[in-house]
Amino acid sequence: MLTQQQLDIIYEDLGRPLHIMWFKILREHGIPPQRSDPDSFEERKKDFLFLIGKLLDDGKLKLGDRKNEVIIEGTTAELVEKFRKCFPTSDEDLMKGTWLVTEECPFIAVWVHKGEGKDGEDYYEWAD
Repeated sequence: MLTQQQLDIIYEDLGRPLHIMWFKILREHGIPPQRSDPDSFEERKKDFLFLIGKLLDDGKLKLGDRKNEVIIEGTTAELVEKFRKCFPTSDEDLMKGTWLVTEECPFIAVWVHKGEGKDGEDYYEWAD
């Protein structure tokens, strides 16, 4: 598991597609981009899903349905479990992180900008 300081570094750089968060987790684990490390894959996957859950809980992220372009409803636990069930089982299956931006990944990051929309409403940024 990443340290709190490492998680904070990743957490503070939001607003990007999900594969960027995966690449940042790789970097914090000391793995160069486009490299595989089968021994740490499950730990990196746990770190990724932990961050997804934290961002959902903190109201900074929603998960969108990539195909239908709607926000997926559910509790944080339900959404993280849906993501866990479809998440690839290796770096190769994850295509070195690019699976997160393909049609095969059912989710897309929807970043929540509190009060930044019209008339002070929340603004939702869909990150391709």
